[in-house]
Amino acid sequence: MERYQPLRVDPAQMEPGTKSVVVMLNNYHQPLDLLEGGLRITRYAQGDDYHDLLWDRMRELAAFIHAETGAEVATRPAVDTAPLLERDLARTAGIGWVGKNAMLIRQGLGSYTFISEILIDLDLGTDVEEAPDRCGSCTRCLDACPTGAIVAPQVIDARRCISYLTIELRGPIPRRLRPLIGDHLFGCDICQDVCPWNRDAPISDAPEHQTRDIYRRLTPLELIGFDHPRYVEVFRKSAMKRAKVTGLRRNAAVVVGNTGAAEDVPRLVEYLQNEEEPLIRGHLAWAIGQLGRARHAALLRTILADEQEPFVRDELEAAVRRLTGNRSSASTTRTQWRAQTGS
Repeated sequence: MERYQPLRVDPAQMEPGTKSVVVMLNNYHQPLDLLEGGLRITRYAQGDDYHDLLWDRMRELAAFIHAETGAEVATRPAVDTAPLLERDLARTAGIGWVGKNAMLIRQGLGSYTFISEILIDLDLGTDVEEAPDRCGSCTRCLDACPTGAIVAPQVIDARRCISYLTIELRGPIPRRLRPLIGDHLFGCDICQDVCPWNRDAPISDAPEHQTRDIYRRLTPLELIGFDHPRYVEVFRKSAMKRAKVTGLRRNAAVVVGNTGAAEDVPRLVEYLQNEEEPLIRGHLAWAIGQLGRARHAALLRTILADEQEPFVRDELEAAVRRLTGNRSSASTTRTQWRAQTGS
């Protein structure tokens, strides 16, 4: 962030000669984030990778602008992979305001949109009128966040955000936050779901944004067992590849731990005994501790005797304590989490 700060505040630093920025919104809204098989996937990731779609559209628009005006147009598209403050650019362009959940909101369209930009060597003027902030006194997004990640209007603590935890975080999900993740496999739409401006948000009928059928049938328990070839097959050209196969399997273990039943424990144990990745083993141990019974503690102790990884050993020991009754409550409420972090 610090390295790219000059580019973030001045688009001309990224593309010399830039005089204006054309900012666009693309609606990706789908009806549901919880699918039939039990996967809860943020709506933007249910179809094809939006980067490919928007890059193609921006190249086409850039060619049109160049042909019509003769202006030099950046050949590098900007779709959240470039160090630009996209929501601020969109707000400045007058196409929406930034809500208390830090999402761009456009009246009549809501916040289920992708933002993209084209940098051009053409002065389009500065007479754009910014959209007024229409959030008013509403605090539904702050109140609804399970982890209290929206610490103040437009201020997000990424360390608590379910989207960060299930997509960007590469290591273990903090144990105290796992129960609060619930059934979220990839990303989170809660702060958008409760927003009144999304109540009548139109559904996108673009084929590339439609929910893939294979996601509808897939269960979290099945996903834990994916090998790399199966991962590549299912998530080809998907934004969900951002979490990588290890991250998705880790998340699936947490989801099963939160939503599964005692009948799932034998399969979880089988996964645990055959798993090579320590990150997955640790989260599987946690899931067994959530769903298992006292009789499973002896089995976990046997596995613990052969385990060498400190992280996995710690998770196994915690699971044994839970199964034998020597534990505190597994649930961490939002109030408790805020008390622990001093927020």
